[in-house]
Amino acid sequence: MTRIAFKARLYVPDNLAMGMSIIPNRNQQHYLASVMRLVTGDIVALFNGVDGEWRAAIQSIGRRSCSLDVIAQTRPQQASPDLWLLFAPVKKARLDFIAQKASEMGASVIWPTRTDFCQVTRVNDDRLTANAIEAAEQTERLDIAEIRDFAPLNDVLAAVPEDRLLVWCDEASATRGDRNAVSVFAAHPKPESAAILIGPEGGFSENERRILDRRENCLKVSLGPRILRADTAAIAALTCFQSVYGDWPDIT
Repeated sequence: MTRIAFKARLYVPDNLAMGMSIIPNRNQQHYLASVMRLVTGDIVALFNGVDGEWRAAIQSIGRRSCSLDVIAQTRPQQASPDLWLLFAPVKKARLDFIAQKASEMGASVIWPTRTDFCQVTRVNDDRLTANAIEAAEQTERLDIAEIRDFAPLNDVLAAVPEDRLLVWCDEASATRGDRNAVSVFAAHPKPESAAILIGPEGGFSENERRILDRRENCLKVSLGPRILRADTAAIAALTCFQSVYGDWPDIT
């Protein structure tokens, strides 16, 4: 199907099918009426992460009410690459950035991970989810990245299946040319599923490094000669992975 340029695109939790009537939430109503200044009859796109993307017409709109009539499917459901991002969270603004950009880059799971040198003690899951939804709406993604609860590194590693490739972005490998992420990926068979691990701004502890060094199905990679901020490292790693393994090469 040819993609259509819509005036607005919304994620909704409702089931989507021809002939259904959808009531947007209050924030979405404000966005349609006051920000986008749409009127009755204007066409918007809806998606719910399950039923694909649908064209819907504004049946009524006002400051306190709005309804949308679902007309037809424009794209069938398609999943993003089976790629997890595991990262030590950073300060709020940078945390928002990671959630937004990881979603834009196609990560299927975004998992804040507590490491020994992590300075953050709490993560607002609802805020991360809101950022992931907004990014999906803006980038024409058909699903929403799953936000998992902030958890210790040992628990997260235990939950990563052995057959899922773990990509360990190791700042200590920065000066080793043979660890260049793109080169390492290009030399390794394409995995069915993967998880990228980004450490905190203070790096990994010696104990964490020993645990990761012993792990099977783990690729240690470098993201270049400079020590990157955690949020920059996350996006750089996702970019390298997607350029070699992900859905970028499939674009025609």
